[in-house]
Amino acid sequence: MGKSLAELAGGIGAAPAPGWESIEITGIVHDSRRIAPGDLFVAVPGFVVDGHDYIDDAVSRGAAAVVCERAVGTAIPVPVIPVPNSRIALARLSAAFFGEPTRGLFTVGVTGTNGKTTVCHLSAHILGEEKTGLLSTVALEERGMHAVTTPEPPFIHRFAREAADSGRENLVLEVSSAGLALHRTDGVDFDVAVFTNLTHDHFDFHPDWDAYLHAKLRLFQGLKPEAAALVNLDDPASDRFIAATRARVVTYAIHRAADLRALGIEYGLRGTSFTLQAAEGAVKVRIKLPAEHNVYNALAAAGVGLARGLKLEEIVEALRTARPVEGRHQTFRAVTGATVIVDFAHSPDSLERMLRFLRPRYRRVICVFGCGGGSDRAKRPVMGRISGELADLTILTTDNPKDESPERIIDEIESGIRKTDGRHERIVDRREAIRRAIELSAPGDAVLIAGKGHEPYQIIGHEFVPYSDAGFLQEEGLVE
Repeated sequence: MGKSLAELAGGIGAAPAPGWESIEITGIVHDSRRIAPGDLFVAVPGFVVDGHDYIDDAVSRGAAAVVCERAVGTAIPVPVIPVPNSRIALARLSAAFFGEPTRGLFTVGVTGTNGKTTVCHLSAHILGEEKTGLLSTVALEERGMHAVTTPEPPFIHRFAREAADSGRENLVLEVSSAGLALHRTDGVDFDVAVFTNLTHDHFDFHPDWDAYLHAKLRLFQGLKPEAAALVNLDDPASDRFIAATRARVVTYAIHRAADLRALGIEYGLRGTSFTLQAAEGAVKVRIKLPAEHNVYNALAAAGVGLARGLKLEEIVEALRTARPVEGRHQTFRAVTGATVIVDFAHSPDSLERMLRFLRPRYRRVICVFGCGGGSDRAKRPVMGRISGELADLTILTTDNPKDESPERIIDEIESGIRKTDGRHERIVDRREAIRRAIELSAPGDAVLIAGKGHEPYQIIGHEFVPYSDAGFLQEEGLVE
């Protein structure tokens, strides 16, 4: 696959120079270390390093041309294309280079604070996993891409092209607020966008609530009129998403009248049933996922299926057979007889939802969690207060401390828990914290191990150290 430099330049509004028709571009790259001869290097200003500082390196490795935001002098021996915004250019160039693959796929984007991954996996299952390309936090982790929710544009469009070429018909993409703010999905042609909810998170990346909201709104502002906008009507921000889009709006809810609504919900420890009321009729739904938040996730995924033109009966059957997502309410039986739940709950809202579901259903709830380093310090005392109020015992521990002191992170969580009457302990080593929680548990108890979910690592400094909550439980014989 290749495109001429003249063709690609014209696609981003740059006037081709003589001779560019004969320069074949063999790839779009924004990391100079990955340059191969013939690639087009896009110099992107980053948060730690600036791609403009690596233009010479990219050229020495064989870059055929350079796209950049600022002047780089006159010594560059290959064509240089100036642009106002390198990130926007990267997205448009990637889409053009791979032949606009998302235009030929039924493409779904899912955004919101919580539930994105589960909605993506449920949607892919409803659409047919053999017919659907899936890019989610969990799916990317399986490819060895750690701590990534929405990858950079060259990866997205390469993946979409490979999906289309292999005969797949659909693409489901988890869309983070950072990915939207950094224009990673600017070149994606979405047929459906899903809004799950908006709660406290990522205030390390976004300066305030409005910036976080506006990043999420970008997905809906960019929808074409014939697309579908699926909006959780129970969320207070729903009106903003409805007002932001030209697309056909489809609402879903539990507590308000909506296009898709769950009624008569019956919660179990390992699953949930409810009646799905839609314009197409009312049908009974059973899912192997517990708690209210998974009812919302199922409603959103059902909306994706309906937008694709599937029958309600097909959707219900797919939801019945859908498997729980790894690290999302993943349940084990402890050797002590207690129930152990590994969950990705890493925001105040997701932790509170989990604890409120568990509290009335178990004799005692023991919660083990920490907070990530280098991110959103404001949520730490909030999560401490929530666990102090809702758990019978909280064990504070480490969770991807990165460059921060684990002790200091725990101090900040503890400042919130001290405002409650909740009992708590501090055990920095996560393995020992989990072991302690299991030792203290008994039949009828629930042990919630929150924050890491599917992650197979701990980020310590800049190193990804192999570690898994579920793996540790199994390897140490703490669960049956």
